[in-house]
Amino acid sequence: MRNERLTGLIRPHGSARPTLPLWLAGVLTAVVLGFGALTVYENYNNALREGEARAVSSAHVVAAHMEWMMEASDLALRRIETAISGRPIDSSAELILDLERAVGELPVGFEYAILDQDGQTRFSSAPDNRLPNHAERAYFKRLKDGETLTFSRLLDDEQAGKPAFIIARRIGSGSDFLGVASITIPNDNLDRFWSSMNLGPNSTISVIRDDGWLVARRPSALKPVNLSTTEWYPLTREKASGFHHNPVSQIDGFARIVAFWKVQDWPLIALAAIERQEVLDQFWRNLFGDALFVVPMMAILVGASFWIYTLLYRTAARNEELEQAAERNRFLLREIHHRVKNNLQAVLALVRLQRLPPEARDDMARRISAMIAVHEQIYNTDQFEEVEVAPYATRLISDIASGYDMPVKLDLDLAPIALDRDLALPLGMIINEVVSNAFKYAFAGRSEGKLSVRLFQEVGMLKLVIRDDGPGIAEDARTTGMGTKLISSFVRQLGGQSEMHNDRGAVFTLTVPTTEEAAEAA
Repeated sequence: MRNERLTGLIRPHGSARPTLPLWLAGVLTAVVLGFGALTVYENYNNALREGEARAVSSAHVVAAHMEWMMEASDLALRRIETAISGRPIDSSAELILDLERAVGELPVGFEYAILDQDGQTRFSSAPDNRLPNHAERAYFKRLKDGETLTFSRLLDDEQAGKPAFIIARRIGSGSDFLGVASITIPNDNLDRFWSSMNLGPNSTISVIRDDGWLVARRPSALKPVNLSTTEWYPLTREKASGFHHNPVSQIDGFARIVAFWKVQDWPLIALAAIERQEVLDQFWRNLFGDALFVVPMMAILVGASFWIYTLLYRTAARNEELEQAAERNRFLLREIHHRVKNNLQAVLALVRLQRLPPEARDDMARRISAMIAVHEQIYNTDQFEEVEVAPYATRLISDIASGYDMPVKLDLDLAPIALDRDLALPLGMIINEVVSNAFKYAFAGRSEGKLSVRLFQEVGMLKLVIRDDGPGIAEDARTTGMGTKLISSFVRQLGGQSEMHNDRGAVFTLTVPTTEEAAEAA
């Protein structure tokens, strides 16, 4: 039955169509899709990380801007306090003139005012000249109770009718409370600053007090807001800066990346919040642009995969046919050698039935057995071009030794050498003749003996050395016997040289060239 390995490709039982190319195409497509998905996922995360970094950087910028405004405002308030210098806070022209000199020029939109100890506004730089009473406002009460500096939360400025917050300083020391100096900072100051940051239409920048109350925001909130209940606010208790993905804004419901940065030396926290969708819009635009390139490439890849599949299928079909032909050839060669072996065994049986001298019959049987062995070695191993000499020679020598049934110790040192089948048979015949002669003449009548056979390779040469420990070989017997003539004939067939000499027993040496030129010459 033909081996399923012939095509070398995976296919369902009973089908010659290979599934490996389709499997590889599917794996390749899956790998590409997986890599694409991983790239999209990584780019998505990178977009969010860039949004986070941008939000934190923007919060730092807002914090630096607020620090500058607070320092400028505090300096102006200190000058107002110095200008009053213990005088009663009233609306005298002299006091107002001193205040104007002390304050100098404030940033655009900033307004300053002074309030007496009862919260009544005594002077305001606001253009409408309305002088409200702030006695009930929380910031005024905190200053009256002893705080030196405080901030109001975001509210509607009563003078201008615009959202603003107040930074105010207590005038007087200890229990001697004289009044309050304040600066009103309009919320639209953040509007101008926000427009220069280019964060996106739905992004916001804000400032909150350390207790979470909103001080300023762009866009402005419609009412005072306490952000201390948000998920991200506890982070401001632990770190000087950071960010949080806020799923729903408490003020307007947008999902944003909220970053915070504490304003140095002031109880304020700057916020920058970038809408997540604005962050991801660029990601989706990039993804769409990449898809315009990747999708056609994927289509080309899939088409190329099926084209390769078609080529591989055709190649597999051709290989299938070639393997079938090769298998038929192997079967025929195996059958030929098997039949030759069977025919030789039949000849061997006929020889044993002939009325011949026992010695001649045994010699002929051993020679036929040597020929049988080489054919059996060939078809058992499916090596039709070459024959492994070591197992072949081992079997020959063992069969001869068992046939003589003598107490001879065999010392076999046979290198793993493969020879062309046309050379293996003559070599086997030579081994058969030399070993048989050793058993017949060297070990006859002895209680023990030793036969050593060495087969090895040198540079371009194959050497066979067969040595026994018998009495040696007579000079006149080296060229006259049938075995000697057969050996000489086989040596010529191999294109080699042989030598027989005595050295504490008979020593046979065969040298055969293994190069292609020598083989052709033979």
